[in-house]
Amino acid sequence: MLYAQVDDKMRPVIQAELRMGGDAKWYRRLKVIDLSGQGMAVAELAQLFDLSPATVRRYLHTYNSAGLAGLRPGYGQGRPLSVNWTAEAWMDILAQAPNELELLDTAARNWTQRLLQTYLAVYHQITLSQSALSNCLRRAGIRWRRAKLRVHSPDPLYVVKRQRIAELQRLALAGQLTSAASAHPRSDEPPKTARLAFLDSTDLHWCPDLGAVYGPTGRQCKVDSPGLANPWHALFGSLVYPSGEGLYTIHQRKRTVELRAHLQHLLDSEPDVFWFIVLDNASAHTTALIDAFAKQHAAQLELVYLPTYSPHLNFIERLWRLLRSQVTRNRFYESLSVLTEAVVAWLEHLPFATACSLMGVDDASLALVYKPFE
Repeated sequence: MLYAQVDDKMRPVIQAELRMGGDAKWYRRLKVIDLSGQGMAVAELAQLFDLSPATVRRYLHTYNSAGLAGLRPGYGQGRPLSVNWTAEAWMDILAQAPNELELLDTAARNWTQRLLQTYLAVYHQITLSQSALSNCLRRAGIRWRRAKLRVHSPDPLYVVKRQRIAELQRLALAGQLTSAASAHPRSDEPPKTARLAFLDSTDLHWCPDLGAVYGPTGRQCKVDSPGLANPWHALFGSLVYPSGEGLYTIHQRKRTVELRAHLQHLLDSEPDVFWFIVLDNASAHTTALIDAFAKQHAAQLELVYLPTYSPHLNFIERLWRLLRSQVTRNRFYESLSVLTEAVVAWLEHLPFATACSLMGVDDASLALVYKPFE
C-alpha cells in the first residue's frame, strides 16, 4: 500500500500550512498528504476529494520524493502581453482628452476602458479584451484611482516660480549649486558653495492628533486628552535638498520673530555657505521684518517663495505628515515637554532612507554626508 511518509517533524508543518488556507489546489494537496499520513487509503482519498486514484498516487509519490515543495501548484505565466508599454507611454495617452482625438469620434473628455480599447484598435491596430487591457495597465503600474481636489493656484507667476525652484533642485542634485544662481548675484566676490533648504513650521499640540487605528469590531478606540487646556509649541524646520539633512528650532509662538530666529540659527550653522530658502507665503513669512532680514543678509541667503496655494511643492510638508503619523497621532503624552522630547528624538534619529524618500531622491552616495536633524 502507498502512503505519505509524514513523520512527527513534518506533521506540524503541514498543519500550519492548512491553517493558513489560501490556494484551493494547494489546500487539497496538503489535505491528501495529511490524511494519507494518518493511514487513509488511496481509493478512499480519491473518492473523498473527487480525484482519480492515479492523481492521488502522483501526489503521494511527489511528496515522498520531493517533499512539500514538489507539491506546490505551478501556474504558467499565460500568453505574453501584446501591449508591453511603460507607465510613461500609457500616461502620454491618458494625458490627452479623448474628444480631441479625431478618429475616436467621441464627446467624452475622460477615458474609459472601452475608449482605450477603441483607441488601441484605431491608432495601433491592437485588439484587446477588457481583461487583457486591465492586465496591461496593471503590469505597467497604472491603476483606476479616485481623484483628489487640490486648490488651483491663482498666482500669475506660478510657472515662473515653479521653474525657478525646479532649476535650483537640478543644480543642487548635480552638486553645482552656488551663490551665482541667486536672483541678484554679487559681482564683487567669487561664488560661494550654496545649499537648498525647504522651510516651514508646524504646531505641536498636547492634545493628540486623531486618525484611523486598528481595533476590535464594534468598539471605537479612545485616546486621552488634556481637556480644555491645550498648550502647544511651534516647531520650525529646514530640510536640505537633496541630502535629507535638517535643522530645527522650537519656540513658544509662531510669529515673524521666531522665524527670524530660525533663519539666524540656520545661517550660524554654516556661516560660509549661501542658502536658498524655499518657503510658503504665510503672513509671518512675508512681513517687513523678514524682508529687512533678507536684505541685511543678502550675501548669505535668498528667500525663494512658493506659488500661492502650493504646499505640495514644499518637501518638508511630507516630513510633518510623517511626524504626525509616527509620533503624535492617537498618542497622549504625560506633558507637552514629554511630547516635545519624543518629537526631537524622532527628528534626530530620522533614517537616511526615509529622509531621501521624502524628496524622491535615490542616491546612495549621499549617505556618506548625511546627518539627521540637529
